Amino acid sequence: MLFNSSLLGQVEVDENTIITFEAGLPAFENCTRFKLFHEADSDSPNVFWMQSLDNPDVLFSVTDPQKLGIRYEIELSENEVAALALSRQEDAAILLTIYREPPSDEANPALSQLRANVRNPLIINLATQKALQKTGLACDIVFHNR
Repeated sequence: MLFNSSLLGQVEVDENTIITFEAGLPAFENCTRFKLFHEADSDSPNVFWMQSLDNPDVLFSVTDPQKLGIRYEIELSENEVAALALSRQEDAAILLTIYREPPSDEANPALSQLRANVRNPLIINLATQKALQKTGLACDIVFHNR
């Protein structure tokens, strides 16, 4: 399938690699099919972007929470397990959306802070490419001595 990415131009997308959010994402319910991209010249990127195949203007920067030193233990409901078609927990991957806060200094927008949305992670079944956003998590921060 050919897709016109706003960041890469026209790219070939393997249909087997499309991530499907059956219910869409909050505020983007009409966007159910996404493709995960990263810069071609990086073997192990820290930040990827996920672009909607339904609306190419919808894209999110995402990263592995472990790159930020965050580890998740999430309990999924039976409905969430079914929506993901998840049979093995090791098939589940978690990604966090990254966003830039509006700049407090209009003259220096590059100084605005990057934030990770840790309370609403994306959960993807790597075996089936089905995904959902787990919203409204309560978070505890645990510090470890090193």
